[in-house]
Amino acid sequence: MPDTILYLGEADIAGLGLDPALARAAIRTIFQAHHQGRTLSKPKLALEIGPGHVFQSLCAASPAIGMAATKWLGMAPTGDGVPGIHAMIALNDFTSGKLLAVMDGNLVTAIRTAAMSAAAGEFLARRDSGTIGFIGCGLQARAHLAAFKSLLPGLNRVRAHGRSRRTTDLFLTHARQEGFAADAYDDPSDVVRASDVVVTSVPMQPGFEPFLDPAWLRPGAFVTAVDVARSWRPDSLRQLDIVATDDHQQQAENPPLATNLGPLGSFDADLTELAGGAKLGRQNTGQRAMFIFRGFALADLAVAASVYEAARSKGAGQTLAR
Repeated sequence: MPDTILYLGEADIAGLGLDPALARAAIRTIFQAHHQGRTLSKPKLALEIGPGHVFQSLCAASPAIGMAATKWLGMAPTGDGVPGIHAMIALNDFTSGKLLAVMDGNLVTAIRTAAMSAAAGEFLARRDSGTIGFIGCGLQARAHLAAFKSLLPGLNRVRAHGRSRRTTDLFLTHARQEGFAADAYDDPSDVVRASDVVVTSVPMQPGFEPFLDPAWLRPGAFVTAVDVARSWRPDSLRQLDIVATDDHQQQAENPPLATNLGPLGSFDADLTELAGGAKLGRQNTGQRAMFIFRGFALADLAVAASVYEAARSKGAGQTLAR
């Protein structure tokens, strides 16, 4: 038999309809394994070319899953100044090293990013949250709406502010189709002030300046800063009760977010500590919490492995000869 690999395009992955709860559980499980020292990973390697222009490589392996993965991502500004993102993931067998699959990385990244946010939300969001706000209304907003709908069944209202009114309206239509009351707001502060959960996914652009103030957050609010908190005024972030990240070491190897937020030990917890039980997360209903993360290779591995297994069980994708 010739050596073969499975190729999964974006349409193949979308057609699997991966359950957000399954993706969240896969994230939680692999971060628990990481806490127990049963994974291998490296902080992401990045080549910063300019604002919104970067190339990144992420690599991780798990003997428990029996697989290893690497993601290669290129991001560059498009004509309208919004970065275009292009990612692919290669998945290998852990023991033999055999290449098992190559898959589109954009949709997997959206799913895993939302799953990471929701996994953090298990420990940091209030279970009685009713309103979710979005600053940024693109692919990440849709993925996060699905992830938090699965996590917090009491969510019933969406508030949104986007750079493009067309994109915002499309997202609001999608939210209404998912059963939410949904409204657009011209002033992003109104979204922040009125939401129990806030998702910020604003892309980097030349001349970008932070425009959100953590002081606007209501008591008990939870923020997932998909945009590495670039939207938020950095010197005010430590006013929050809990500031968590995905991985302490990876965060420390990147430029600090603020003078008092970035060096090793400056975050209250990382997702490994939360999933592993070393840190408890939210302690009362009034605490305001934020999850600031750069993306971690183990999360890509966990979701890519889930996608691969689902594709095999459903016969999805194309089998290609090496």
